Amino acid sequence: MAPIETTERLGRSLGFFSTFAIATGTMIGAGIFILPGIAVANAGSGAIISFLLGGLISIATAISMSELATGMPVAGGSYYYISRTMGAAFGAVIGLGSWLALVFKGTFALIGLAEYSQIFYPLPLYLVAAVTGVLLLVINYRGAKSSGSLQNFIVVILLVILVLFIGKVSFLVKPDNFVPVAPHGIMSIFTTTGIIFISYLGLAEAAAVSEEVKNPSKNLPRAFIASAVVVTLFYVGIMAVTVGFSGPEGAVTTVTPLADIAGLIAGNTGKFFIAFAALLATLSTANGAILSSSRFPFAMSRDALMPEWFVMIHKKYETPHNAILVTGTVMVSLLFFFNIEQLARLGGAFNILIFILLNMAVIILRKRTLPGYEPTFRDPFYPFTQIFGVVGSILLLPLLGGLPLLFTVLMIFAGAGWYMFYGKDKAMPAYNLFDLLENNVERVSVEPVSVGRVLVPVSNPGHERDLLKLADFLGSEIICLHIIEVPRQTTLMVVQEAYHEKKIEMDCRFQEDFEQYPAKFGNKREFIVAFDHKISNSIIEQAEIENADIIIMGWHESKRFKYSLGDVTNDVLLSSKSQIALLKGHLPDSLKKILVAYNGRENSVHGLYLAKKLAANTGASIRIISIISPDEDPDKKAKITEELDGLVKKITSIPVSFKLLERYSIEDAILEVSNGYDLTIIGDSSERFKISLLGTLSQRIARHSRKPVMIVKKSKPISKESLNYLLKKSGRKIYARIRKEKDPD
Repeated sequence: MAPIETTERLGRSLGFFSTFAIATGTMIGAGIFILPGIAVANAGSGAIISFLLGGLISIATAISMSELATGMPVAGGSYYYISRTMGAAFGAVIGLGSWLALVFKGTFALIGLAEYSQIFYPLPLYLVAAVTGVLLLVINYRGAKSSGSLQNFIVVILLVILVLFIGKVSFLVKPDNFVPVAPHGIMSIFTTTGIIFISYLGLAEAAAVSEEVKNPSKNLPRAFIASAVVVTLFYVGIMAVTVGFSGPEGAVTTVTPLADIAGLIAGNTGKFFIAFAALLATLSTANGAILSSSRFPFAMSRDALMPEWFVMIHKKYETPHNAILVTGTVMVSLLFFFNIEQLARLGGAFNILIFILLNMAVIILRKRTLPGYEPTFRDPFYPFTQIFGVVGSILLLPLLGGLPLLFTVLMIFAGAGWYMFYGKDKAMPAYNLFDLLENNVERVSVEPVSVGRVLVPVSNPGHERDLLKLADFLGSEIICLHIIEVPRQTTLMVVQEAYHEKKIEMDCRFQEDFEQYPAKFGNKREFIVAFDHKISNSIIEQAEIENADIIIMGWHESKRFKYSLGDVTNDVLLSSKSQIALLKGHLPDSLKKILVAYNGRENSVHGLYLAKKLAANTGASIRIISIISPDEDPDKKAKITEELDGLVKKITSIPVSFKLLERYSIEDAILEVSNGYDLTIIGDSSERFKISLLGTLSQRIARHSRKPVMIVKKSKPISKESLNYLLKKSGRKIYARIRKEKDPD
């Protein structure tokens, strides 16, 4: 009998209304009963516009989230969208920050609930909050369906009460109470939007349960957009009738204007009715927070950014019970450390940053390809929706005050630190933002794009033949480039004319040697003389003009403390868009043994490809080595060995073997082994933004090796270095244009 395959799944138990209720219930929360008075105190009648602006930003973000969610309907919501768009480091920051921000908001709701409960029966405030938190923890522990059912009931009752309130009070509104619109100035409206923005932070919680939503391609966009629109209409309606009934001055006199208005209209019965609605609202907020915030550590653990303990699914309830336990426990514990206003501001600050990144994620994914990302919903107003969401959120962030901004900065450092010390080199996704911008997310093929046109810059007659020999083995067309460096004080045209008129002496050995070089494979050849003020700029520019597949250069060793400033070699290595092979040393007359240092990254894969071309044309054998720490996990060692074995088996026409070395120092290991080989090939896999005065690992090996070394580097068109090059190039063009305008002759 064939073996039975076992699969574990999380149940999809949330429909449209359950998802809508989670988002709506957490936005129509304590804020709608407390924040109107605070908002009017800061902006007067303009507070109505403040809530409208906050709602419009939320609607824009809801549309962006709908596109992201239908392409990635996975637990973790905003964490998952941002980590898959910007990499694991961003994921660690957003995951930890989002989780803690939602916990803050849930704790804020628990305190608000306890405050309103005092109207009905006086009990110890924190006892009520803690007991409520524990009860919600138990409900969520038992499964999302029961929690969703509770949320549905709360939201329906709450919306009915608020509709009745708006309808009743609207008949008593006085139009004169809306004038002036901005008594405290226009800026007060924007400042107040930042203060009340916590009211619109239920979207992140709804996105976090995307994996449990039935028919996500339809239900997610409908739930996100509907909840944002409905909540905005309710907030604006509540603010309009509050200001219209009481006037700006009347609303400021109390922190519970809705209850007081209900008391004036319907006596104590009305006041208790609104107080009951407030209890439902705060309960809904706390429940939605604990339901969805537990998904952040759960999603992070699946990406190796949290211990696997968080991934465990309860056998009976099919919930991430450990993640829910931790979240609920922290939420209840925070009751005893912060007051209600601190919790509100702290919970809001980081979520504004999330709104910024969510909108940016849509822009990035519209321009770049992420494997498996095929959203069924696409924003018809792109990119205007996203630009509005980003700009609006950026304007709000600094308006929240010093403590929330400090919290945001601390969470960024905490998340980055957690990634560096826990998740680096093992967390998912393995790519980062620049990889996505470069469309380099998918695993590199063992067979990179073939090399055709080879550019060979020559400046050292003693090294020219080695470079031409290498180019002859690797390419089908050889372009030899000789650069004449011109002083800044002299125009390029003058030197070119002098060169043709033979008024200045030029070294012609390069062209003569190139013409006489006996190419073994009959490759097409071309010789270029370029005049430039900077050699590295000319190499990069000519490679672009000639559409070169690879640049083969000789080693020009930089001084140790000149590395960060750059010389010809480093400038080209840092800025070129073409692939590069940098040869240090002289090739032997006969290549018999080639060593390839392999780590599975893009440049080492390309280095192996070039090694195969060399071996095929010279008859050499290839030895692949991979270095791993002796302290590495045995399972990982076995996995790497298996990968190398599979790699070798695919290469059938060339003698090739591999060895896995256990060493603490990669540099020492490669230098030691390289002594027994005619040529060592290393892929330059140095990290972006990481500059060392001693150079990269591959450059240090080349500097100290006694045998020839070839460093291979594939293009990185959106890297930091390329951006610097483009800025320099743009600066030169602007400078040239200014000079031309000043001196047209």
